[in-house]
Order: sequence, then C-alpha cells, then structure tokens
Amino acid sequence: MNALKIIAILVVSVSIQACGLRMQNHYVKMRPHLVSGNYDAANEYLDLTKKSFYKSEKNRLLFFMDKAMVLNGAGRFKESNAYIEQAKIAAQELWTESVRENIGALLTTDNALSYSGEDFERVLIHFVGALNHIGLGDYSAARVEARQITNKLELYNQSHKGKRSAYKDDAFARWLAGKLAETEGGIQSLNDAWIDYKKAIKVYKTDYLQRYGTAAPRLLMADALRVLNGLGADFNEEFDALRKASPSARFIVQSEKRKLGELVFIHLNGEAPFKRDMFWTAQADGDIIRVAYPQFIRKPHTIVSARVRLEGTKVSTKTELVEDITAIAVENLNDHMARIKAKAIARSIAKYIASKGVQAVGEKVGGDGGSLLQVAGVLMNWGSAIAEEADKRSWITLPAAVNVGELYAKPGKYKAVIEYLDGRGQVVQTHSKEVVLKPGKTAFISHRTFY
Repeated sequence: MNALKIIAILVVSVSIQACGLRMQNHYVKMRPHLVSGNYDAANEYLDLTKKSFYKSEKNRLLFFMDKAMVLNGAGRFKESNAYIEQAKIAAQELWTESVRENIGALLTTDNALSYSGEDFERVLIHFVGALNHIGLGDYSAARVEARQITNKLELYNQSHKGKRSAYKDDAFARWLAGKLAETEGGIQSLNDAWIDYKKAIKVYKTDYLQRYGTAAPRLLMADALRVLNGLGADFNEEFDALRKASPSARFIVQSEKRKLGELVFIHLNGEAPFKRDMFWTAQADGDIIRVAYPQFIRKPHTIVSARVRLEGTKVSTKTELVEDITAIAVENLNDHMARIKAKAIARSIAKYIASKGVQAVGEKVGGDGGSLLQVAGVLMNWGSAIAEEADKRSWITLPAAVNVGELYAKPGKYKAVIEYLDGRGQVVQTHSKEVVLKPGKTAFISHRTFY
C-alpha cells in the first residue's frame, strides 16, 4: 500500500467519525415519538432516515432490527415479522466477518465494517419475532422463536475460541418456551413445559443470579409446580424436591387451571443501554498512540414493575423481572472486551507504523516533495489519534428489561388495568386493555414503557 493510499484511508476515517456523531443524534430525534406511543411516526422517521443514517449497506442489520421493534410497538405484527426475517438473514450473513473489511478497519475504525450485532442482539431478534407471533395468536410459531434464542446462543458460544461468553443460555426464553408449550394442551405438552421450566430454574439460579442479579421469578416456580402436579405420580419425587426448595410458592393445581382463563402480561420496560467511547492514550517518541473501545452506559428508568388487575374483580398480580437486557448487554460486551481491545490496539499500532512509514519515505525522497510527505506523516499520526473511535452502533430501540405477571380468573370478558409502579410502589402511569379469558386457555398482552 503506497503512501498516498494510506493518507486517503486515514482521511476516510475522519468522515466515519463524523458519521458516528450523526448516529448519536439519531435516537434522540426518534425518541419523542416512542415515548409518546406514536409508533407510526417513529416508523415514518425510520423510513426518512434510511437514506441518511441507514444509507450504508453496512447498517442494514440495524435498520431491520429498529423497524421490527418499532412496528411491534405499533401492533403491526405481520409487518414487523417481515423485517425480523430480513434481520435474521442479515445477521447470519454478517456473523462471519469479511477478511477484506477487517484489513481496511486496521487503518480506519470498526465503523468501516458492516455492523453484525452483539451476540445478545442477534438472539433477541427471535424474542421480537416471538412477540409478533404471540400478537398474531400463533403460539406454536412463537415457541419456535423462543427456542431459537437458546439454540443460537449455543452456536455463538461454540465459535468463541478460548473463553466462552457468560451469556450462554437464556432463562427467560426457556420459561417462555415452556409457557407456550402449555398452551398446546395434553400430557406431552406438560412434559415439554417441565423440561423448559427445569432448565429455566437452573439458569436463573446460576448464571442469571450470579452475573445479572436476576433471581428465579416466583411465577416460574409456580408454573413448574403446577405442571409437575399435572404430570401425576411419576413426577412426585421432582415435585417434592421443588416444593421443598420453594415452600412459599403458590400455584393453582392443573385440574383447577382447566376451569379458569389465564392472562400473561409481558412488560417491555425502559430503554436499552447505549455505547460511548473509552480511550487509552500513550506516547512513543513524542507521537500519540490512542486506542478507543466501547462501553455500554445504562439508562435509568423510574418504572420498576407493574400491577395488573381485572376491573370489577379482586383478581390482581404484580410483575417480576425476568430478563435484565441491560445487565446482559453490559456483561456480554465485557466478556469480549479483551478481544475488542486487542483489535483496537493492533489498529492504532498499524496507523502509527503507517504514519512513520510515510515520514520515512519523505526523508528518502528529499526536497519539497519529501518535506510534504514528512509533514503528511505527522498529520496522519495526529489525525488518526483524533479520528480514533470505537464502534458505538447498537440496537438502541430494545427495552432495558422484560417483566412478566400472570393471573387466573373465571372465563369472561374483562378490562385489564395495568398500573406502572416506581421503586416506592407509587403509580406513575396507567393504561388498560380489553381481554377475553377462556377456560383452560392462555391470553397474552404486552406493553412498552420508557420512563
């Protein structure tokens, strides 16, 4: 690579940094539409910015994911699923990094690469897909999506040479798959549900509690005990062991559940974390070597849970945290930080060597041309230090967490009133939705809050 080509690449890195600044403003402009619940306006904004923020093919995965999330919020589930399918294809294509792109990124930034998503983002594509199928009433398809989350995590972890990611299984996805299995009815469905619940309990009590501070929710223990009760005497030993481990868990026996309708409320709470630049700077013979790496920053939210009640009855429940997406994002990025930093250091060293090489060529050429090359080499060193930037792209439209509540009531048509609570238990937001509960059936509703 000659000196002029190296200079050209480093000039491009400055424009990429400017693109990074635009990215920081992108969500800020869309956020008011989301917070106000005007998802159609947010969707229109995404379409308008497709030719600016998303204009590069390198950001196509982000576009598909953001469109899917926003359309899901709008209740436009079929349209959302169309983008989910495109996101799946793009994520698979981009999972294996291009050798050519990586070589180019050694002299610019990771922003020069196509964004392939973090592990947790790629698997949560299937979570949004599951929500869409639930909204469409296709619980079987939703269950397939839930299972894809754990299958993809296993695949991704196998690809990480050396240290495996702590996010190697998803307890919430296991619970959701079990809950959806139950909706099919029959002993086989109960057996399938117990397998998922059992795995969910294990993951909550190990990985989730230790890494993310998320304990096994009470509703999971109640679901597991109820299913074991329905499976009969062959599962008495497992039932007794689980009952001993969760003596305070209250559950409805399977025979009673067949007479009642069940309501599951899925609460998408808060906003996903965002990335910012962190820097490490060193000097070599008066020259600057600057390394940038990303760090996730948590977004605080006032709402911590919700109370769901059926108007005109005494039936109510309170949601529990089942998936701390922010905690998973932070830990998942940290798990790969050694690799990210090593790549960033290699990139900065490559830039430094390139700038020194240009200066050396200038010394050899001599004269006015050589002097210009020497000056260019110095400017390259300073310019690359200024332009050094981590890849701060992320699926910013995701929620910070998922909370779930479930209740049982006599069959009938109800108004479900959802009161969103802050840390002191005070109601800060309310909304309602008409639901129809049928005997032995499960109805799902979901809602997103941002505060």
